[in-house]
Amino acid sequence: MPDLQEDLQALADRKAAESAGDFDSVLTAARSRKRRMTAGLTVLGAAVVVGAVAIVPTLRPAHNTPVADSPVPTNMVAPPEVSVQPNPEPAVKAGPLTLTSAKALVAGGQVVASFPDKQVRNVTFTLASTAKPNVPLYTLVAKVPGDATTPYSMKVNPGESGIAIPQYTSAGPYTLAMPKGLAAGSYQVCTLSGAKLCGLVTVK
Repeated sequence: MPDLQEDLQALADRKAAESAGDFDSVLTAARSRKRRMTAGLTVLGAAVVVGAVAIVPTLRPAHNTPVADSPVPTNMVAPPEVSVQPNPEPAVKAGPLTLTSAKALVAGGQVVASFPDKQVRNVTFTLASTAKPNVPLYTLVAKVPGDATTPYSMKVNPGESGIAIPQYTSAGPYTLAMPKGLAAGSYQVCTLSGAKLCGLVTVK
C-alpha cells in the first residue's frame, strides 16, 4: 500500500506540475500572440501613414497646370496684341495766295496770282467754292507767254484724265481767268504744285 500511495502522490504531483506548466505555456503563448498582433497593427499603421503620404502629393493640384480646352496654358502669358497704325501723311499747310484784279471780278474775268514765297510753280491752279473747299470745281491754267490759248479753265470731272496741260513753270505772278458762266459767290483758288497756297476771290 505504501507503494501505491507513493505512485498516486507522484502522479498527482506530475499532473499538478503539468497543469502549472500548461498555465505558463498558455500565458506565454497569449503574450506572444499579443506582441505579434501589436507588431502587425504597428506595421499596418505605418503602411497606412506611408500610403497616405504617398497619395497626398498626387491629390494636390499642380501649380500652373494648363486648363482643359484652354487655348493658352495658364503658365504662359499671352503676348499683347500690337497694332501698327500707319503714320498719316503730314497735311500741307495752306498759306496765303495773293489775288488781285484791276476791276470788280465777274465770270470770265481775270485775276493775278502772286506767290509770297517766290517759289517756282506750274501754271495749274484749282478753283473750289468756299462752302466746299475740298471739292474742286475747275482747274485753272494760267497765262503762258507766247501761248494765245491761255489762260483758260477746265471743269473737273472725276475719273477724267489725259488732258494736255502746258509744261511751264515760273515764280509768278500768273494771270488766271475765271470760268465763264461761273455763279456769283465766294471761291477759293489754290496752287497745285509746291507748298499749297490759297487765296479767296469774290465773283459778282
